[in-house]
Amino acid sequence: MESFKKVPQGLLELIENKYNVKVLDSHYVIVDERFKRYNMMLFVKFSSEMEKSFNEKYGSVNSAMHVAWDAKDEGIKFYAEIGNNILLLWDTLSEG
Repeated sequence: MESFKKVPQGLLELIENKYNVKVLDSHYVIVDERFKRYNMMLFVKFSSEMEKSFNEKYGSVNSAMHVAWDAKDEGIKFYAEIGNNILLLWDTLSEG
């Protein structure tokens, strides 16, 4: 069984349009072969506004809302068992 699967291109386009991010890399990685459970990884470059908001809210931690991340020079890698949690986390960046 493959350890990585591609995220559908249509989903990536929706994510880029809704959140104004550039997806640099993405895939599902298997975490449990027996039950065919995958985690999602999205490596993105935020807009300057989103990056500022992210750093203000989450700059002192490396996980929240069942999402973990790793900041790199070119962007941030987000990991979650439930990929939608990544999007829910990003929704908090535009809340007032």
